[in-house]
Amino acid sequence: MISNKLHNWEIIPKETEGFGKAEVTKGGIDTNELSGKTMETKKVPGMYFIGEVVDVTGWLGGYNFQWAWASGYAAGQYV
Repeated sequence: MISNKLHNWEIIPKETEGFGKAEVTKGGIDTNELSGKTMETKKVPGMYFIGEVVDVTGWLGGYNFQWAWASGYAAGQYV
């Protein structure tokens, strides 16, 4: 079935520019595990995650900086 082939299609890059040229990395703490208001983890009260350790990826142009600042501000209101 074509949908199954598309869903399981694996793309393997030949090479990269490396972390020195990387704009963002993907992965991190799942946003479903955090309070959207405080950035506190639901599993460990008193533990907060902000910025690039959270699985949020923005476009180029400052979006990732904005996320880092905004999530830090949100958590800072409750620490």
